[in-house]
Amino acid sequence: MTSSPPPPPSSTSSRPNPSSAGPTGAEAGAPAPLDGAVEAGRGALFIGAAKVFFMLSGFIQQTLLTRIVSPAGYGAFGAVNSAVSIVNNTVVQFTVQGVSKFTAEDDRQADAVKRGALRIMAVVGVVLALGFFAAAPLLADFEKAPGYVPYYRIAALIPALYAVYAVFIGSVNGLRKFRVQAGFDMTFSTAKTVLLLGLAALGGVSGAFAGFALAAVFIVVTAARVVGLPRAGGGPAFPMRRLATFLSAVFGYNFLLNIELLYDQPLLHHFAGLVDPEMGKVMAGHYQALRTLALLPYQALLVVTFVIFPLVSRATFEQDRERTRAYVAQTLRYALILATAMGVALGARPSALVAIAFGPTYAEAAGALPILVVGECSLAVLCVSCAILNASGRATTSLALMAVTVVIGVGAAFVLVPHAAFGPAMLQAAAVATSLGMVTGFLGAMVYLRLRLGGNVPLPSALRVAAAGTAAVLVGHFLPGHGKLVGIAITILVAVVYLVVLVALGEFGPEDRAKVKRILRLG
Repeated sequence: MTSSPPPPPSSTSSRPNPSSAGPTGAEAGAPAPLDGAVEAGRGALFIGAAKVFFMLSGFIQQTLLTRIVSPAGYGAFGAVNSAVSIVNNTVVQFTVQGVSKFTAEDDRQADAVKRGALRIMAVVGVVLALGFFAAAPLLADFEKAPGYVPYYRIAALIPALYAVYAVFIGSVNGLRKFRVQAGFDMTFSTAKTVLLLGLAALGGVSGAFAGFALAAVFIVVTAARVVGLPRAGGGPAFPMRRLATFLSAVFGYNFLLNIELLYDQPLLHHFAGLVDPEMGKVMAGHYQALRTLALLPYQALLVVTFVIFPLVSRATFEQDRERTRAYVAQTLRYALILATAMGVALGARPSALVAIAFGPTYAEAAGALPILVVGECSLAVLCVSCAILNASGRATTSLALMAVTVVIGVGAAFVLVPHAAFGPAMLQAAAVATSLGMVTGFLGAMVYLRLRLGGNVPLPSALRVAAAGTAAVLVGHFLPGHGKLVGIAITILVAVVYLVVLVALGEFGPEDRAKVKRILRLG
């Protein structure tokens, strides 16, 4: 996730299709499993394509915004946006999951679920908006930046709008209308990019938040018209206790996850502001740029969670331990391969990458990027692991793992950041603190999955991935040359070296390539 809140889509918590796990035994010749696989494959491709579009549009927003506002203004946007996003993302995630789950159980109750959820989330949204509006002076005072008060008050509209929008997206997801869901994602991303940047050019940071809010208004109105408001008198009311019970089970995990994704930049802003309020804003802007790049592996691996969730749900419900173990091992293996690939590419030539994306002013902060990338790649695999745990009915364990991750990261930040020298050393201290928590959570998840579900990344695979990653890093480190073009060339070369070594070691073999081709044919 860039620091901007992701659009609500991205949840596949609907009831797993019985055929989605693939045919087994006597069912091998039946047509139903094949149809289910086609539906699942196409759904994954639609949502995956929308996620790629969202990532690209978010990256464009962040990079162009650095050219519209000053580094201090960009730091202000990042600080306020991070605080608002913790609430936005949490509300979106648990609302989509709750509405999708109960809609998928019986399509005939879609209107009843939607009606009840809209009543709940409209109230929640208003409370959140009023709370942010009233708390704006306190939040700005924490950042030692009283000028942020109007930004918080403009942004206060956004959680209320997201709360309503999430209900419509949850309904679409529960009805398995993945193409429609992907269309909403891309439409919202486009509207947000155009309005945020356009109004930022006219009104600076205030204009950026006004554009963000207008984009949210646009997509709520569009969703209400396309998905439809619940029909009056359309059947009995849905029991709200069931919805509330499920929402409470996933709220805590999602809340802590979003704190983990967003706390480091505001904390850095706070500690840097104690030394120099104005330069602290600039430093926060530099760190925001690093986070935008480092979060790419996490955003990419979200798609993996969409695919594995229904498969593990079904396997654990049927108490099929062998199938569960296979799903866990293969999912974590592919997640590790992808996360490492993105990590070595992002860390190969950080100065060139940051300068290309955000301009030479931000390049002096690039030394912290490889450190932060290690942490964010660990978080990406941790979140895949937590999706597996949630799907298997172990949401409390996911909550505990994320709590440990947050506590260690925040605690380390309070110890390391204030004692670091003002400047690049403070940025590196913030990256180290954040990464300590993320790596700890990742390792804890690996141990728990091995002990409780019996699956994990096979040791030979982990060693081959480590060898390929090491080879790629060494190539990037020792190749001579500087500048943007050389940096791009070396970044591409590092990714190629990683893939070639994986293939040469037999980690990505013919069976894996056949799976990829089959998925593409399904689309």
